[in-house]
Amino acid sequence: MEVKRSTRDVMLSVDADEVFLPLVTAFVEKAANCFGLGMDESLRLTLASEEVFMHLCRVVTPSGGPVEIVCSNGGYYAQAVFSLPTDTFDMRAFNLTATISIEDDADLDAMGLVIASRSVDRFLLNREEGRDLRLTLIKEKTYPTPIEAPHAAVGPLARFSLRPPGPEEVKFLSQLAASYYDTRVISDILLSPGKLVDMIRAGEYHSLAAVGNAGEIGGAIFWHRVGENTVECFGPYVFNQDPASNIAEELLEGCIGTVAKTRSVGIINTRPTPEFSRRHFELLGTIDDYAQDGSCAPVEAWFRLLREDTGSAVWVHPGLDAFVRREYAKLVLPREIRIEQPAGETLPRHSVLSAEFDRLQGRVTLRPMWPGMDAEENIEGHVKLLEGEKILNIHFAVDLGQAWQSVFIPGLLSRGFEPRFVLPYAGKADLVVFQLRGRHS
Repeated sequence: MEVKRSTRDVMLSVDADEVFLPLVTAFVEKAANCFGLGMDESLRLTLASEEVFMHLCRVVTPSGGPVEIVCSNGGYYAQAVFSLPTDTFDMRAFNLTATISIEDDADLDAMGLVIASRSVDRFLLNREEGRDLRLTLIKEKTYPTPIEAPHAAVGPLARFSLRPPGPEEVKFLSQLAASYYDTRVISDILLSPGKLVDMIRAGEYHSLAAVGNAGEIGGAIFWHRVGENTVECFGPYVFNQDPASNIAEELLEGCIGTVAKTRSVGIINTRPTPEFSRRHFELLGTIDDYAQDGSCAPVEAWFRLLREDTGSAVWVHPGLDAFVRREYAKLVLPREIRIEQPAGETLPRHSVLSAEFDRLQGRVTLRPMWPGMDAEENIEGHVKLLEGEKILNIHFAVDLGQAWQSVFIPGLLSRGFEPRFVLPYAGKADLVVFQLRGRHS
């Protein structure tokens, strides 16, 4: 047994043996407490970790084997990462659609994993070539729901400068955005002011505010990294300023200038405000945004290249080849396109999808976590479940840098998903964003 410590994470290495279960649960619970989770959140992360470890001991590696658990502090969340020297871990229980039959022994074996998946907010599943399988369990802190506040108002600024907002200003910016903007252009990160403060403190998000001489706030912009080489920005949000003011332009240029000093290749904006300057940006495409009242509005996605794109290789299913080539030609992006599709090789029995909910937008984005022979059925199962919940905007994101994700393309195309645009470098390589069409009425 080995324990390592750092300022942001701690590691425990044990054998897959039930005798170590008390040590595992105590380790995860104490780490979660130290990282700022409340009692309930700590217990939920501990319960999920307990169920995963027990499943490993009883089902996956009953003869034992090394298990490494790393608990990390994300500022607004804590996570437990299990590293396993195996890829035979059947993860179907982590699907949103997973159900258990008490008459099926295999289902009973997976019951603990269903409990684990429901106990955390998010999970990740990946295995790099030649590396261990990694399962990440993520539990976020609980933040209070913002109280109903009167309409926040500010006056026009005669002069302003740009600077990062302080914690109290970030919370006020959240109130201002809710007062001045429709939900279709507000990022859901503004729904939870305290969480946004912690995200910025953790370095996951960044912001600039336009501030007057007396500390008045006239506008703001936010951004964060997506994928390996791209930044996504939100805004700019401008509050009650003269239409002739250049606040929006200055905020956007301030964001671009800051990001340009990093290794990021480009900036995307998939939820532009009316003040977002399309100048120097390229239109990637649009998504149809359906509201519960039956209305529909197109939402544009924009991209700006910050430095020369030296190119990359992407894995493309034949059913997506024509679309991808057309998009790359339009955007003048150099890509080595490698055609990839299953060729009879052995696949795991069950695939896994994650579901990312955006309640403010009434949107869910599905993402592949693991390939499987049931990829098409899994897609359809998720669609039926989400449509049953009256969710009108169902998206699917495929990473062209992950060759195995091509197994999902036939199911997407046959079940009514349409590729809408490419987000350059928004994953391991480029992401293709699909939208389910024709099933809203």
